[in-house]
Amino acid sequence: MTDATPGGVDLLSCLDRLQLRFDSAAPLVATDAHDDPAVLEWSCRAVLPLWDPDDDEAVAENSRLLAPGVSLADKNEGDGRELTILAMSGITLDLWHIGRIYDSLDSRNADYEHFAPLFDKSGDLGLHLDLEECLVNGTHVVIIDRARIAPAWRGLGGVGRLLISRLLRWVAGRAAIVATHPYPIDIPIDERDDEAREAREKVLVQRCWQSLGFEPFREDVWVMQPHLRAHEDAVKRLEATFSPYL
Repeated sequence: MTDATPGGVDLLSCLDRLQLRFDSAAPLVATDAHDDPAVLEWSCRAVLPLWDPDDDEAVAENSRLLAPGVSLADKNEGDGRELTILAMSGITLDLWHIGRIYDSLDSRNADYEHFAPLFDKSGDLGLHLDLEECLVNGTHVVIIDRARIAPAWRGLGGVGRLLISRLLRWVAGRAAIVATHPYPIDIPIDERDDEAREAREKVLVQRCWQSLGFEPFREDVWVMQPHLRAHEDAVKRLEATFSPYL
């Protein structure tokens, strides 16, 4: 267990109980750059349903799992209660139909401006020339804006990476490329003046994405090409590592 893991909680034994949740939306008709039918906004979560409190043992385990750091959020869902362990969000761009790529990025929060280097008007379908070969596998670009895992699940050998890979299996099934901007988003804004700390934690985040087959492309944008074996091999290694718990 990590220092953040509450005593008495074997989180890996809960791994086979996790479930994936997805939510996505795209407008039917374009009204402005933000509301583009060729841009899908999505979010997904890995959640841990709590046991029905029908005996003392279940009540005790639920109580331990409700300790600080075990989840990002706690909510009632249907007849039960579930904890959000990991949350990831982003957008998917359909290059075949999108008309104004830069406007669509610029109309969202500042995070999406980081991904402008992926695109170049001189390339096929607006994708950068160096990435054109990826179009043989699809015309979608998946951009991961945020990915967070609850503190207690960190340092367990790659649980977060395993969950991200399972989520990407559905989110990025036909993507030409998947892109992200590795950054330690959990550093409080008022503490980001500590450049040494930011640099240290940034390297750690980059290593996590690199271990999933992502590589640096331009200006802190990292990409993963689904048609290459790097991601597939990385996922196989993770699944082998956690096979006793799955």
